[in-house]
Amino acid sequence: MTELESPEKIAKDIAKLERNLNQVAHIEFVGKEKEVYDRAIDYWNDSKYYLEKEDMRTAFGCIEYSHGLLDALRMIHGII
Repeated sequence: MTELESPEKIAKDIAKLERNLNQVAHIEFVGKEKEVYDRAIDYWNDSKYYLEKEDMRTAFGCIEYSHGLLDALRMIHGII
């Protein structure tokens, strides 16, 4: 397991994603944007699941993918 895949790092990334989700809470996503948002949420939940199961590699991959999807939406809406 690498440092990036440590439970502490993944937990920090999960908390960071929660903060980023709060930044878009006021946006009503529609169409493809809603699909991207829903997928980001799914990967966020998957990350928490795999962290609980101690599958750090999968948890890390899920949270990083979720961040990428959410960042794309935040960029489109001028938040970052």
